[in-house]
Amino acid sequence: MKKNPIEKYEKQAKKHPIIGVMASESNARKRDYLKFGCNAFEVKKPVSRPMGFWVEQDVLQYLKINNIQYASIYGEIRESERGLYLTGVDRTGCMFCMFGCHLDKTPNRFQKMKLTHPKIYDYCMKDWEDGGLGIKRVLEYINIKVD
Repeated sequence: MKKNPIEKYEKQAKKHPIIGVMASESNARKRDYLKFGCNAFEVKKPVSRPMGFWVEQDVLQYLKINNIQYASIYGEIRESERGLYLTGVDRTGCMFCMFGCHLDKTPNRFQKMKLTHPKIYDYCMKDWEDGGLGIKRVLEYINIKVD
């Protein structure tokens, strides 16, 4: 849903992306960053990752110091003895994605969606045959509570 359109645009426009990912976000991103650094131009898919060496605290500090607006779903930036943190969600991603949902704490992402986006929740949970995505069946199969 996101990679194919980006790749199509790259081919048509003959341009390459600047991506705001950080090496600290996953082991795969850390490996890539250690192997290629910020700018991987001599690879099959050239890319620039200028935030590669940043960590979450760097981002929060930058937003706070420069009074930069960000999406309200993240809540406010607050400070504790451990450093800066967000009062809302940590990450957004695709709201339909079930990847890692078995690791969610209660309320899980779909229980939250039911409260914040009830129409989208109904569409997600509705059976495929009835015009929905049919996610409820999958979640029930893997023992994820949705109600």
